[in-house]
Amino acid sequence: MTKQTTIQGLFGTPLYSSNIGRSYTKEETDFFENSKKHVNSTIPSEPTANSYTGKNKKGTYLLELEQLSTLKKDVMVHVQAYFEKIYAPASDCSIYLTQSWINFTEEGQEHYSHHHHNSLVSGVLYLDADKQHDGIVLYRPQNFYERTIYIDPDHSKLNEFNAAKWNLSVETGDIVLFPSYLRHSVDVKNGKNTRTSLAFNTFVKGTIGETLVCTELQL
Repeated sequence: MTKQTTIQGLFGTPLYSSNIGRSYTKEETDFFENSKKHVNSTIPSEPTANSYTGKNKKGTYLLELEQLSTLKKDVMVHVQAYFEKIYAPASDCSIYLTQSWINFTEEGQEHYSHHHHNSLVSGVLYLDADKQHDGIVLYRPQNFYERTIYIDPDHSKLNEFNAAKWNLSVETGDIVLFPSYLRHSVDVKNGKNTRTSLAFNTFVKGTIGETLVCTELQL
């Protein structure tokens, strides 16, 4: 008799996906539309990104604005859930939002592969997305220093163990969180809607590490 076999994702990359569970208010949607109308298209979301963004000196801390204060609280519910579940801190530390900005992607545009610097957890909240056409592509981390051999045969079926990248479909209201080191991109946009997303970074404050093993860091 064959014994039961278990395959588990040991040391996996934590990818969090959910939905904020409500419609955007008129004040919020008016703000998003106004951002699109007044966007500075000469400032790309990334140096090589074929898209445009509301990013400027005043537009990279959007979730700190009064008109988005309720949305910030909704976002933080998910950020804190991720932090408590994945990091499970024993010390007196907490996670907080740093910068946040809006990206717009029209039909035929894309975001090239990139990751976020100076951040612990990054996230995307979708303000306008069509699940049939919109998504985010996440790439498997490649740590060559810890691999002695790596083979990549043709696969009969892709899964979370063998895939080099994963395309996660998204729709309006979805929120996705992932480690900031994880490279991600957006494929060439199909569909007539303007894919609109609010991206954000985070960091921690308080005390992390342990005094006796000399890893303590007060932030």
